[in-house]
Amino acid sequence: MAKTSYTDLALYRRLLRQVWPYWPHLTGLLLLGLLAGCLALLTPLPLKIAVDCVIGSRPLPGFLDALLPAGVTSSDTAVLLFAAGLVVGVVLLGQLQGLASSVLSAYTSEQLVLNFRAQLFRHAQRLSLSYHDARGTSDSTYRIQTDATSLRYLTVDGFIPFVTAACTLAGMIYLIVWIDWQLALVALAVAPVLFLAS
Repeated sequence: MAKTSYTDLALYRRLLRQVWPYWPHLTGLLLLGLLAGCLALLTPLPLKIAVDCVIGSRPLPGFLDALLPAGVTSSDTAVLLFAAGLVVGVVLLGQLQGLASSVLSAYTSEQLVLNFRAQLFRHAQRLSLSYHDARGTSDSTYRIQTDATSLRYLTVDGFIPFVTAACTLAGMIYLIVWIDWQLALVALAVAPVLFLAS
C-alpha cells in the first residue's frame, strides 16, 4: 500500500512539472470557470426582481436599492426594464466568458499536448534500435500520438472543471440557504433521491 501511494505521489509530481510552465493559462481557465459559476448564480436574480418587486409588493434587495437611483426604484416599469436589461447583460457576459474560455482552453490544450509529444518523440529517438526492434515502432507511435493527450484530459478537461463545479455547487447551496433556509433544507433533502432515481 505504501508503495502504491509513493508511486501515485511521484506521478502527480511529474504531472505538476509538466503543466507548471502553463500555470498562467490554467489559472486563467480556472478564473473563467469561476466567473461562469458566478454568472450562473446571477441568472435567477432578474426573475426574482420581476416577480417579487414588480408583480409582488416586496422592496428591491438592499444592495440594488443602494446602487440604483431613486427614479428607478420608485417606478415598477423602470424596475422591470432594469430586470430585462440585467437578463441581457448576464447573457452577454456569459457568451463572452464562454468564448474566452473556449479560446484559452483550446490554446492551452494544444500547447500542453505539443510540448508533451515533443518530449516523448525526443525520448523515443534516444531509445536503442534493439528496443524498437523488440517492441515495434507502433508502440512508440501510439504513445506519442494517443497517450500524450492524457495530460490535457487530466488538467484542462478534468481538474479545472471539477474545481469550478465544486465552487459553483457550494455557491448555489449558500445562495439557497441565504434566500430561504427552510426551502434549502427541503431541496437538499430531495436532491439525492432525485439524483439516484434519475
